[in-house]
Amino acid sequence: MAAEIAFVGRALRYSPRNVDNDHAILETVRQELKKFGNCHEIVNEDKMEQLPDADIYISMGRSKHSQELLTAKEAAGCIVVNSPMSVQLCNSRKRQMQLLEAAGVEVPPLVGQEGYWVKRGTGCRETDADVQFAPDKQAAELCREAMQQRGIDEVDIRAHISGSWLKFYGVGNSFFQCYRAADGMSPVTGRVSELHGIAKNAAQIVGLDVYGGDFIVSDDSHRIYIVDLNDWPSFSACREKAAKAIANLVVKRMESGQ
Repeated sequence: MAAEIAFVGRALRYSPRNVDNDHAILETVRQELKKFGNCHEIVNEDKMEQLPDADIYISMGRSKHSQELLTAKEAAGCIVVNSPMSVQLCNSRKRQMQLLEAAGVEVPPLVGQEGYWVKRGTGCRETDADVQFAPDKQAAELCREAMQQRGIDEVDIRAHISGSWLKFYGVGNSFFQCYRAADGMSPVTGRVSELHGIAKNAAQIVGLDVYGGDFIVSDDSHRIYIVDLNDWPSFSACREKAAKAIANLVVKRMESGQ
């Protein structure tokens, strides 16, 4: 009997400027998995009261409601990619950064000399105002206050690091792509194995199967910092390859029953 595979799409508010790309990667994964099971149509997390009955749930959802539903499905023995617990850690940036730092992953320090990035500490970025640069600590505190006045109770403030900005995408232990953020399409050729190891380790700490994020390679020490780690990026620069890797990961979990 073929597996029943359901797909949960991301609410529009969690896809600023990426609605089409977010939908495209999930649909491409759905097409890849058609040969392995009965694939349901994608249901947006904002338009569902309950999840369809299925054995496997492939979800880009981030809302509290969708995560509660998926947590119950996972507890009942269903496969959920990504696990709701890992998504919750991505929804709590401050907690996630603290967890990575405690595990020895290089993240931006709390104090610096080149300004600060002020980001909402819980929930996902919905508007440009959720991520702001401040030239000094005093300005950073003013940004914090402005966010709190907008109802964002937890704010994460980290020092700016001058260096090369790279974007990375990963699936499980095998698939990894890294690009220069200037155009998002120029592959990184140096230190790839090291970058992959850092990204993979961070994803495993958080519990992510499908992940992406941002590195900064500092100008002065050439140290590699993770400045963002997210669940389910759009994979716009490597969509077809990523979709095959995600489908392969899901099939392996189907075969192992985990």
